Amino acid sequence: MFTRFFLVWFLFCALVLNAQQPATIHLNEKDGLPDIEFYNIVEDAKKFIWLAADKGLYRYDGREYKHFSHPKQRGNAVFGTLEDHQGRIWCNNITGQFFYVKDDKLYLFIDLSQILNGELSQFKVTATQLLVFTGKKIVIINLKDKKTKELFNENVSRVGLAFKAGDHYLYTEGNQIVKTNDAFQKIDSLYIDIYDNYPIESIAKLPSIVSNGSVSFCHFIRNSENIFYQFDIEKKKIQKIEVPLALKRRIINQVFFKDDAIWVATDFGISIFRLQENKLVLKQHFLDDFFVTKIMIDSNENYWVTTKGDGIFVIPSIGVFKYKLPNNAININKLKNLGNSTILYGTKKGIIATFNLDNSDFKVLDSSSAYRISEITENKNDSEFIIVKEDAAFRYNINSKELKKIDALIVFGAKSLSKVAGLGYVLSSYKAAVLLDDNFEIISKLVNKRSYTNYYSETTKQLYIGTVEGFFVFDEQLQQSEITYNGDSIAVISITQSKDNTLWVSTFKNGIFEIKDTKVVTNYNTSNGLLSNNTGVLQCDGHQLWITTEKGIQLLNMDTRVFQNLTRKNGIPSYRISDIEILENSVLFSSNFGIFGLYKDKVFKAPQREYIYFTDIIVNEISQPIKPSYTLNYNENKIRFNFNVNGFQSAINTRYEYRLLGLDSTWRNLKEQINYVNYSSLPSGNYTFQVKIVDQADTLESIAFSIATPIWKRWWFFLLVISVVGIIIYSIFTSKIRKLKIKQNEILQKEIVNKQLVLSQLENLRSQMNPHFIFNALNSIQEYIVLNEKELASSFLIKFSRLIRIYLEHSRESEVTLSQELNALNIYLELEKNRFEDLLDYSIQVSKNINSNEIKIPSLFIQPYVENALKHGLLHKKKDRMLKIDFYMNETKDVLFCEVTDNGIGVEASKELNKNRQPLHRSFATSANERRVALLNTNRDLKITVSTTPLNPETKTGTKVVITLPI
Repeated sequence: MFTRFFLVWFLFCALVLNAQQPATIHLNEKDGLPDIEFYNIVEDAKKFIWLAADKGLYRYDGREYKHFSHPKQRGNAVFGTLEDHQGRIWCNNITGQFFYVKDDKLYLFIDLSQILNGELSQFKVTATQLLVFTGKKIVIINLKDKKTKELFNENVSRVGLAFKAGDHYLYTEGNQIVKTNDAFQKIDSLYIDIYDNYPIESIAKLPSIVSNGSVSFCHFIRNSENIFYQFDIEKKKIQKIEVPLALKRRIINQVFFKDDAIWVATDFGISIFRLQENKLVLKQHFLDDFFVTKIMIDSNENYWVTTKGDGIFVIPSIGVFKYKLPNNAININKLKNLGNSTILYGTKKGIIATFNLDNSDFKVLDSSSAYRISEITENKNDSEFIIVKEDAAFRYNINSKELKKIDALIVFGAKSLSKVAGLGYVLSSYKAAVLLDDNFEIISKLVNKRSYTNYYSETTKQLYIGTVEGFFVFDEQLQQSEITYNGDSIAVISITQSKDNTLWVSTFKNGIFEIKDTKVVTNYNTSNGLLSNNTGVLQCDGHQLWITTEKGIQLLNMDTRVFQNLTRKNGIPSYRISDIEILENSVLFSSNFGIFGLYKDKVFKAPQREYIYFTDIIVNEISQPIKPSYTLNYNENKIRFNFNVNGFQSAINTRYEYRLLGLDSTWRNLKEQINYVNYSSLPSGNYTFQVKIVDQADTLESIAFSIATPIWKRWWFFLLVISVVGIIIYSIFTSKIRKLKIKQNEILQKEIVNKQLVLSQLENLRSQMNPHFIFNALNSIQEYIVLNEKELASSFLIKFSRLIRIYLEHSRESEVTLSQELNALNIYLELEKNRFEDLLDYSIQVSKNINSNEIKIPSLFIQPYVENALKHGLLHKKKDRMLKIDFYMNETKDVLFCEVTDNGIGVEASKELNKNRQPLHRSFATSANERRVALLNTNRDLKITVSTTPLNPETKTGTKVVITLPI
C-alpha cells in the first residue's frame, strides 16, 4: 500500500514539475485575517468579499473584516455563501440553520435541523425559493411564506447539487443525470453505466456538475476514487474521462472551467488541466502544500484561494509568475537569455549561475567572491558573455558552457560594460569611464568622473555614458559632447534604444527622456503618465518600452504614447528591479525576491471602473445616515467624510483626491491609505464635497450639504437689529429728554417749593410775630414800666428781644436742631404765660432716647401749633389752662413724634366762635402751617403728618395735635 502511494506521489510530482508558479499574496492572521480556516468565498455585486470561516461569516471591503453573527446561531462555523437576486448574502451551518445578511445585519431565515438531522447540506437560492440538497432528498422552501416541500426518493443513493443551465436545472440523482424545470419536475434524464459494480458513494463537496457551455462534466466518488463524465443530455451522450493517477484519490473540493482550462481545487493544491481526447492533461500545478477549499475569481480578475488551516492566497494576476529558485538565488542583479529556455544570471552575493525555465535545472558557475555582479554583456562575434563583478571579470562561452576568469581585467567598483564595435569595450566604474581593447587592456580614459552606465548604438555608432555630473555622447572619433535638457545636466542610470534609433534614458528624479539625434524631444514624468519620477531599468520591446519605477512597472506604447501600469495590486512582488530580459511571450525581471515574469498577453487586465462609496458621514462627532444631501444648522459645521473602494488591497492601492465646492475648487490629494477628510469649522454656505480616485474622473462621487447662516447673520436679523437698536436709541434719547424735563421740572418745582418754603417760613415768622403778640408784649413792658417794675420790664424785654432774634435767625434756615426749637418754645411760652397773667400751666417733655442736639426739624414749625392751642383752645377758658408738649420717638428711632395737648374749649367750640368773625379773621398761623406741611412733603418719601383730635371725645373739649416728623 505504501509503495503504491509513493508511486502515485512520484508520478504526480513528475507531472507538476515546473519552476513557474503564479505570483501569490498569502494572507494570514498577521495581515488582519480573522481566521485561517475557510470553507467558501463569494464576491457580491458591490464588490464586497464574503468569507465563510470556522469562526463565522466575515465581509471584507479592501480595508477591514466585519463579523456577522446571530444570537440564535448554533456554533460559529458557516458554509455555502452565495448572493441572491435581492443582493442578500446567504450562508448555512452544520446544524441546519440558514441565514441571510440584509442592511448589515444577519437574519435567521429558517431552521431545518429536524429535516437535515445534522447533515451539512448544499443549497441554492432562486428568486422565489431556497433549494436544499442533501442525501436522498431535495427540500424546497418558499421565500415568502417559508412553506416547505420535500422531494424524496428512497431508491436514490445520493443527490447532487443542482446546476442552473438556462431555463432548467441539471443535477445527479443516483446513477443518472436529471433535467428539471424550475419546479423540479423531471423533463429528461441520462443514465450512467455503473463500472466495476461499485455503487456511487458520494458527490463532490461542491458542484457535482459544471459546464462552460460547450462541455459539461459530472463528478462522482466511487470506491474512494474520483470519477469524471463528459455528457450531453440533449444528444443522450455520456463518456467517461480518464483522470490522472495522481488525482484519483485526492480530495476534490471544487471543479470549474476558466476559458478552456479545467481548474480543480484539492487537498494537495490547485491543478489546471486541459481536456484532450477524453483525458485530463495537467498544464500546471501550484500551492501543493495547502488544502484548498475554494477558488473564486473576483470582478477585477483576482484569484482568491481559501484553504483549510492556512488562510487565503490571492493571485492578483494569472499573467504574473515567479520561479522556484535555490535559496542562494535571491537578490538577483543581472539576467541574460542564453536561448533554449536557459537564463544566465548573477546575484548581489557574487554567484554566477544558469537556470532552465522549463525544468528548474540550475548550475552554479562561480561563487568565488561575495562581490555583486555588475554587468553581463554579450559578445556576439565570439558567442560569449562577459560577466563583470566589482572585483573580477569572466568569460562565459555559450557553446562550451565554460566560465573563465579574465586576468587582464582588474575591476574595482564596476558599474556597466558595453561592447564597442571595432574598438573593444567601455567600462563604467565609481572612478571613471574607460575604453578597453579586446584583451581588456585600457586604451584611454573617456570621462574622469563617477560613471553609472554606458550604452553603444550599433546603428548610429555612438557611445553614450551616464555620469554623476551629466550625460555624454561620443561619436566615431570619440569626440565628446553633452546632452542636456533646458540647459541642465541629466543624471542617467539606464539606457536603451528602440528600432527607430530613438534613445530612452531613465533618471533618479526627472523621469524618462526620449532623445533623437542627441536632442531631448520628450520628458515623461508624473504630469504626463509616469507613476514616479524616480525610475530604474528600461528595456525596449519592439514598439513598446518597459519601464521600472519605485511605484510599479509601466509599459509605454511608443506609437500611441499610452501607458499601462502594473503594481502590487496586479501581483508585482517587488519594485526593486535590477534588470529586464525580453522573451518571445514573456518578460523576465530580476529583483531582491529572485526572478519573476509577465505573460505579455495576459498580464494587463481590462480596465475596471472603481466605485467609491461613502461609509460614514460624521457631523459634530455623531454618525449620520448616508444621504445625497444634508441641511445642517449653523453650529453643525464639524464634518468628516469617510469613503472607500472595495476590492483586494484597495486600502494600499487606491489614492484619492477631493475638493469642497463652495470653499475651494482645487483638487487636493490624500496620502496613501487615507480614506477620510475632516473639516473642523466650516462657515455657513452651500457646499458639494467631491471625491474621486487620482486621475480617474469617472469615479467621482459627491454629497451636497448646506450649513445654515446664524440668525444673527441673516438680512432680516440685521434689519431687526437695526430697527431694535434704532428704537432703543430713540427710546433712550426720548427717555433722557423726558428725564431731563422731569429733572428740570423737579428742580423748578423744588425751587418753587423752596421759595414757597421761604415764604412759608416768613409766614410762620409773621404768625409768630403777629401784631397781637407784639402789641401784648409791648403793653406788658409798658405796664411794668408804669408800675415802676423795672426788673420785670427789663427781664420781659430781654426775653422778647431774644425770641425776636431767634425767630429772625431761624427764618434764614430750613432746618434747626430740636434743642434750638425747644429753646424758642420755652421763651415763647414764658412770654405767653405772662400774657395769661399766670393762669397758664404748660410743660415741655422730651423723651430720654432723644438727642435734641442731633435731630433736626423744619425751622419755625412747632410754634404755630402751640399758638393755635393757646389762641383757639385756652384763651377762651377762664381758668385751669393746661398746655402740654411731648417729644418722643418710635422704636426704630426714625420718626419723631410731637404731641401738643391743651384742655381748652376744643375744636368744635372754637369753630362756633369763629363763625361770628369775619372770614379774613381766619387763623393766619393755621393756614400758613398747612401750606408749609404740603410744601415740605413735596420732596419727601416719608411724609410729615399732622392729626388733630379732641382730648375728651365725649365732651369734645380739649385738643390733641400729633405731629409726625420722619427723620
